[in-house]
Amino acid sequence: MPPPTILAQIRQSLGRALRETGQALDRVGSRGRSHAESTRRWGDDPYKFEDHLSRHRNRMPLLRRGCPQINENVALITPCSSLIGSVCIGEGSSVWYGSILKADTCNNGMGHGFKVESAWRNLNKAERAKDNWMSGDPGGGSITVGKGTNIQDGCIVTAKDDHTIIGDGVTVGHCAQIHSSKVNDNCLIGMGSILQSGSVIDSFSFIAAGAVVGKGVHVPSGELWVGNPARKLRDLSEDEKQKLIYQAEKYVSVARNQNNVMELGGNMSNNTLIDDHLMIPNDNDAQKSEKQQTSNENVSMISKDDNNKFTINRGSFGNRAMTIETIFGK
Repeated sequence: MPPPTILAQIRQSLGRALRETGQALDRVGSRGRSHAESTRRWGDDPYKFEDHLSRHRNRMPLLRRGCPQINENVALITPCSSLIGSVCIGEGSSVWYGSILKADTCNNGMGHGFKVESAWRNLNKAERAKDNWMSGDPGGGSITVGKGTNIQDGCIVTAKDDHTIIGDGVTVGHCAQIHSSKVNDNCLIGMGSILQSGSVIDSFSFIAAGAVVGKGVHVPSGELWVGNPARKLRDLSEDEKQKLIYQAEKYVSVARNQNNVMELGGNMSNNTLIDDHLMIPNDNDAQKSEKQQTSNENVSMISKDDNNKFTINRGSFGNRAMTIETIFGK
């Protein structure tokens, strides 16, 4: 991959300058507000001004190491996860709380477009090593996560030695580690397990919790591996293989339910409001109990205008009228 383009470098420098200026103005405003609200008088002992500003970004592009590419239909990228450098997340996949996906040792300059990026991802380590325009080992790779895969809480995924490829419908359990490895479709990587550099996990395989798969180890399809170092325990049954598919699909729906959690109003999307029938009576508790037993409920009618303003037209329970409530979106 060539070094970053001049345009990409200008954009990064200008963008950083604007962001730093905005943050500086925010600190000045916060300090002025604190002074206005303070009872401090002239001559009092000075006080320490503190108003912490979180600088965390869960998507971190690196000018010389690549930019995270997230499918627009991704299920969930949590705000406290970290995607660093050349990371690609597929449709319906989810990266959960506290997980770190870090591909920051490759020479993958930004600003060259999708075709050049895709061609670079298909290069092997020896071919990538020829890109020696930057000091350090250029053989590091990218991280690619397929469709419908879930990277659960506290996982660490790196690509220091080579590409890390995680296929479709894979479940990566809490606090698991995957380093420069390949995990094929419909596998389950158990909680706290470790895949060391160069390991390959074939489809429909199960790595048990706490197992450590050594460097360059190949796990054949449909097997259960346990222990440290990991070794084969037995073959998986057909029913167990189907459960691997079901678990990954279940996580897609769970992830989508939290996809709007950081927006104003939390994760109460339009569909959630309809599904849950958010009916709020105007009457006392006794009347509420009576209405809960009434069967002829009308589904709420929800409309949305161009300003993301949601209006819920409440239905009725029998002959009892309901309120009209307005919820503001983001």
